[in-house]
Parts: sequence; structure tokens; C-alpha cells
Amino acid sequence: MRLGVNVVRLTRPFTGIGRYLECVLDEWSRMDLPFERVRLYSPTPLDPRRVIFPLERFETVIGGPKGPDPYWEARFLTPRASEMDVLFAPSYTLPLRYPGAAIVTNQGPAQNRPLTYQWWRAQAYEQLYRYSARHADRVLTCSKAVKRRMVEVYGVPASKVTVVWNAASRLFAPVRDEAELTRVRRRYTGGDEPFTLFLGKLARRHSIPELIRAFAQARAHSPRHRLVIAGPNYLGLDVAGLARSAGVADAVIHHPFVEHAEIPALMSAAEEMVFPVTHAEGFGIPVIEAMACGTPVLSVAQGAVPEFATDASLLVESSSTEDLAAGLSRLITDADLRRSLSERGMRRAATITWRFTAERILEDLTRVARARAA
Repeated sequence: MRLGVNVVRLTRPFTGIGRYLECVLDEWSRMDLPFERVRLYSPTPLDPRRVIFPLERFETVIGGPKGPDPYWEARFLTPRASEMDVLFAPSYTLPLRYPGAAIVTNQGPAQNRPLTYQWWRAQAYEQLYRYSARHADRVLTCSKAVKRRMVEVYGVPASKVTVVWNAASRLFAPVRDEAELTRVRRRYTGGDEPFTLFLGKLARRHSIPELIRAFAQARAHSPRHRLVIAGPNYLGLDVAGLARSAGVADAVIHHPFVEHAEIPALMSAAEEMVFPVTHAEGFGIPVIEAMACGTPVLSVAQGAVPEFATDASLLVESSSTEDLAAGLSRLITDADLRRSLSERGMRRAATITWRFTAERILEDLTRVARARAA
């Protein structure tokens, strides 16, 4: 049997989908696969320095026109992947009128301010995501919360949806080297002060304005504390302006991107990780990555996060300024709580692995390929 994989999300700075795909391919590279041929389809060459799996383990087919992903998928991916027994589409979309067997992954909805460019773009892509989920042979989701959305909003039969959690990649473990921790702390904060870390897209569901205001309140308990916000600014937020308005202009630092290989040390150097979410959160990979690094996590009991982080992280009721401030104040002032969450988080993260996820995806791909062949 032959497997095709759309790897367009590995050609740009990795966010959640890129990490998901990279980690699945990393596991597959070290397994005996039921497919004698695995082809990766990409519009541009993949940089071997930016992925954790050996590229030579797979065939790579490169080319196609420049333009939006759906255009590249229709013009380049469709005629080539149709030769495979099944296509794995991890970034929510199938080419329109794709004729072959296919499995699509959907990790949950976007949340943007109404009438912004990002909002209009999300509305357009939402139609393609719905189409892809309905026309795929199977849909993979990362949580029960996303499965409910596939069934209730997209109208996909529940029997066609597989839930399999995301995990932390093998890079994520506590970094104990004091010299490395000092280097990372100084690079990302400009000094040696303790800091709270947020890692993720500056998206609406992550409530960045509320987080900054909450940090300003909690910082009263630790005036040397800083807040590092690391991730692409999808909403075009005025982070510096928000920090000035909250009275913490000198304590909030925004980095638009952090290399994947550097994140474990950054998380290990942080005093705590904070990850606000809403009901739109599909999984929250940074939460489990921080847990794997032994970094105590503050998040919210909404979306998918409670499915895997309950009792292993401090979960507050909402992403309101008041709830986040109360949670941050507890973490900043209670060293025993931080130690307890660190230990519980590492134990929980150790039970959730990409190997299990990769094996479960292979089971579905193999079943679909054989069913189409039959």
C-alpha cells in the first residue's frame, strides 16, 4: 500500500498543526509501517534543520504553483496524491473534488474579532473545513470537544470521527543545565528575573489583553516578575500599549517566534506557564509540553484542556482578568503548589505519547486504504 501526506504546514514557522505533523512523522520514521511507500507532498523543499525526523526516511515530492494552500492542493496535490492508496491531510483541508481515499485532521475552530481580515479569512476557510470533514473517509480530532463540534456543527457522523490526543514531542523534558537556563532567560527577558510564560498564537481564544491585566495585578506579589508572550500576533494586538495601560510596560516582552528546539529550555526556565483558553480550544499542545518540562501550568477549565490537564494543572473557571489574576497570584506566591503541579504534570505527560497517537492514525489510514481497495 502507498500513503501520501500533505506537509505544507512544515514549510512555514510551526504552530500547532506543524508540531502535530512533525511529531507524527517522527514516530513513523522509527516504526515498521504497513505502507511500503510514504510520500510527502510540499510546495517547497523542507529544511532538515527545522524538523526532528530524518527526511530521508520518506520520499518527498516538491513543486506546484505559488498561492493559497487550497490552490496548490487543487493544482499540484490532487493529480499526484490520487496515485496513492490513501491521503493523510493533517491541516483540515482536502482538495476540492479529491477522487481518492483520504483522512483529514481537524484540531478545532479559530476565534477572531468579527469583521477583521482574520475573521473574514476564517469564514471562507470554515466552508472548506466543513466540506473536507464531510467528504473525507474519516476525520481525526484531538479531543472530545472537537469531535462534538464535528458532529453538531459540521454534521459529520460520530462513527466517522476518531479522537486521539496530541502529546509533547520527545524534545520536551526538564532542562537542568543552569548555564543553558541562564542563557535562555537572559535572551528572552533581558535579565535574570523570574518570569511567567505564555506560548501560543496571540489569538482571540487566548485572551491576551485579559492576561496582561491579570499579570499586572498578580505582579504585586512579586515586583521583579516578568511576562514573556511568545507567539505570532495573529490579531495585530498592540502588546506594548496593553502593557503600558496596565502599568507593566517594563515587564512584558513579546517574541513573535521561538524555534521549536529552544522551547523546552524556555519552558524550563519559566517560573510558571499560563495558557488562557475559551471553549474554542481544540487541545492546547503548549499545556502538555510545559507539563512534560516540569513547569507548573495555569489554564482554564474550558475547551479540551480539562480532558487531559485536570489535577495536573491549576485550572480556573474562565479567562477573565479576575480569574487569571487569582490563579497567577496563587502560583507566584505558593512554592509548594508549584512543586506539586510540576511533579503531577510530568507524571501525566508521561502517560500521553505521540507513539500512541501515531499508531492510532496508522490504524485508520490502513483501514481506509484497504476498504477502498476492496
